[in-house]
Amino acid sequence: MQEGAARPLAEQLEDLRAASARLAEAAAAMPTDAWGAIIERTGGRKTPAATCVWGRLREVEVHHVDLNAGYHPNDWPDAFSQHLLREVVSDLNAATGITPLVLRPTELEHDLTIGETDTDTPVVAGPAFELAAWLAGRSSGVDLNATPEGPLPTPPDWM
Repeated sequence: MQEGAARPLAEQLEDLRAASARLAEAAAAMPTDAWGAIIERTGGRKTPAATCVWGRLREVEVHHVDLNAGYHPNDWPDAFSQHLLREVVSDLNAATGITPLVLRPTELEHDLTIGETDTDTPVVAGPAFELAAWLAGRSSGVDLNATPEGPLPTPPDWM
C-alpha cells in the first residue's frame, strides 16, 4: 500500500473508481447461489461469499475516517454504525482474555456485552457510531459516558 501513496491524487482516485467498478461488475455477474459459497478470509476465517460486500463497505467507511480529511464516525449511516458495532462485539466475544464491558447504545433498547459480565462490569453508553469507533480504535470515546463515573476503560484490541 505504501508504494502507491506518493502517486498523484487523481491517479489514486482513478484506481479506487476502477476497483469499485470491477467489484460492482463481479457482484452483478455472480450467480445467486454462489453468494452462499464458503470462502476463506484473511486470517483463515471462513464465511459466506456474501460477506465480501459488507467487508468492502466496512473497509471504505472505516478507512475514510482514517484519512483525516473531514469524514468522521458521526458521518457513518446509522445502519452501518449499528452493524459495525455488532460485528466488533461479536469478534471481541470470540476472543479470549477480553476485559468485560457492557455497551449501552442510545439507539438500541438493549445492551450489548463483551465477555463475562457481572454487576461490577463497567457500562459504557453513547451513540452507536461512537461506541463502534471507540472499539475499533477510531475515536477516543469523547461522546461516551462510563459507569461508574470516571475515565473510559481501555477498549480491547479489535482486528
